[in-house]
Formats: sequence, structure tokens, C-alpha cells
Amino acid sequence: MNIMGECEKLKKLIDKKWAKTYNVVSCLTSWRKRMRRYILFQIKQFQNRVVRNICIDMKKFDITSPPSLIQSEIIGYLIQNEEQDIYQKDLEAIFQLRRSTISGVLQTLEKKNLIKRTDIPNDARMKKIILTNEAKDLYKSATRYLEKLEQKVITGIEKDELEIFYKVLDKMQHNLDVE
Repeated sequence: MNIMGECEKLKKLIDKKWAKTYNVVSCLTSWRKRMRRYILFQIKQFQNRVVRNICIDMKKFDITSPPSLIQSEIIGYLIQNEEQDIYQKDLEAIFQLRRSTISGVLQTLEKKNLIKRTDIPNDARMKKIILTNEAKDLYKSATRYLEKLEQKVITGIEKDELEIFYKVLDKMQHNLDVE
């Protein structure tokens, strides 16, 4: 075959691949346009952006092993109830998690030096959960960070718009609770 024939063959191959790529891109664009009309898709997209922002910021601050969501919730609960004695059984009931799950979470928090478990005189099986200063500092800085992120998210949104948003969100949550 001559050079012109090879070029023509190559051109047809490129046209086929381009057409396939174009069809895929066109299909994706069409799908995204349709999905924009679905609230659940929008909520998921928003969540992805928030998580992406948090991950980028963690890299900036050189945070390599942040607490998981449940670890953060436990730290928050312990801080809010610092004047009370809290035990593993309390956390199992409050967070509706199995003993093994809470035990694993507490072990991880202990390894990260965020809690200490201390014996109580009356019962050797029970251990009081105490936050370390490191956990308190982490909680304070995380709270400040989340407040800044919240402000970033609501920038340019009027108070009345936020009130409408919260009302609609409350109704949606209620709709999911109703059977």
C-alpha cells in the first residue's frame, strides 16, 4: 500500500477513535445535565467538594492521620461531658455501637495519645475514659477550622436564604424518617 493509503487508513482510525471519545464525552455531559436535577446527586457532589477541601487543607497542615468521624464524635462527646465519668458502656449506648467496635475505636484513640483509660477503685473491669490535653487541643483547632470552612461555604448567602435552606433540609430529613 502506498503512503496515501496508509494516511487514509490512519485518518479513518483516528476518526473512529475521536467519534467514540466524542460519544462518551457527549453521553457524560448529557448524564451530568440530567443529574443536576436530582437533589441527592447535588448533596453527594457537595459532600465530595467539602471532603476534598478538608483533605487539601490537611496536607497543607501536614496532618497525616486525622481522627475518623466516630473518633471525632467520641472526642466531642467526652469534651462536652467532661464533668461526668464516662465509661466504654456509656459510649456503646450513646453511639449505638457494639462493644467490639467501641473497644477498637478507644484502642486507636489511646494509641494516638488522645485518651487514657484509668482503673476505678470499685470495679477492676471498668475503666474511666479521660481525654488527654492533646485531644483537647486537637478538638479546639478542629472546631476553629470547621467554623472557618462553614464561613467559606456560606459566603455570599443571605440570612433569609440560609433559613429557607435549613427549613427545606429539615423537611427532607423528616421525609426520610417517615415510613
